[in-house]
Amino acid sequence: MLQPLVDSGIRARGWALGAALLLAACASPTIPDDSGVTEDFEAYTTGQVPTGDWTVETEGGAVTVDDTRAVSGTRAARFDVEGKGGAFISTAGARAGRMQVFLEAAPEGDVHWTLIEARGHRASDGHIAEIRIGGQHPVAGGSRLMANYETPDSYTDPSAPGSDCWHHAAETDVMPTGRWVEIAWAFGGDATVAMSIDGKPVPAMTVNGTGQGCLYQKADYAWELPRIETINLGWESYQADGPRHLWIDDIKLWN
Repeated sequence: MLQPLVDSGIRARGWALGAALLLAACASPTIPDDSGVTEDFEAYTTGQVPTGDWTVETEGGAVTVDDTRAVSGTRAARFDVEGKGGAFISTAGARAGRMQVFLEAAPEGDVHWTLIEARGHRASDGHIAEIRIGGQHPVAGGSRLMANYETPDSYTDPSAPGSDCWHHAAETDVMPTGRWVEIAWAFGGDATVAMSIDGKPVPAMTVNGTGQGCLYQKADYAWELPRIETINLGWESYQADGPRHLWIDDIKLWN
């Protein structure tokens, strides 16, 4: 697991939005340009790490500003990960967002991976919880999408609850590769998770308070939404994996 990332200066606007509006925003990415915080990486130097409002955390990976792929302008953030490990950019927590993503190739083996991670303390017990959007199982056409709920304090504190819960999408719901796609997502107040790809909702990725099973809890263990303090964007592989190359551009975050 990567260590906790440090919050930085971006804070999404629109604090009065409720869970229903967040989910509607995820399903329809036609959000006004002034409704949140936008990052297009054009202000950074090619070959350097993103700075300013972003914190970079890597373990077996690297993050650079790159000019080989971009959606708007000429630059995007590039993430390179080799084997088990990850590379993220992080900022202050936001409950919804969208971004353009180019994944060169997905894992062909049974590798659990994360693209989006919301992290913070739970109100019930003060422990850290993480809600993730990523994938795991190889299926026909790619790597199957999955939502994941984790309470990482349990790995160092025997009194903390373990979890590692999952919610698999349909076998036809795979992470697109080899092209730019728009990923939009929202985390609701009752631990609801929703996402869309290129403006089309992925219904089988919707989580309403609990997933399909857990490694360290009963299957209906509640996914308690933490106070989202950090949002992490990038790539992490939790098992040995081939090299992963990912680009992210045109990020918008809001709360």
